[in-house]
Amino acid sequence: QPTDIMGRQCLMARRLLERGVRFVQVYDSSIPAPQWDHHSKIKESLPQCCAGVDRPIAALLADLKARGLLDDTLVVWGGEFGRT
Repeated sequence: QPTDIMGRQCLMARRLLERGVRFVQVYDSSIPAPQWDHHSKIKESLPQCCAGVDRPIAALLADLKARGLLDDTLVVWGGEFGRT
């Protein structure tokens, strides 16, 4: 499934936060799946990339909220694309 890699990372992040770890970083490492650097075929490849992260991140946020952890957790979502 396209969500397997990110899903496992989000599950591990939640488990670490439950145990009091103060900083947890989750990043998309879906290699060899489609990469975020789209120079062509963006209409085909961008939805694939998004599908691999959207649901796991949404599930992580819902899980943190349900467990009462979201109120004390700062979630930062970002990308490296700083060019204009």
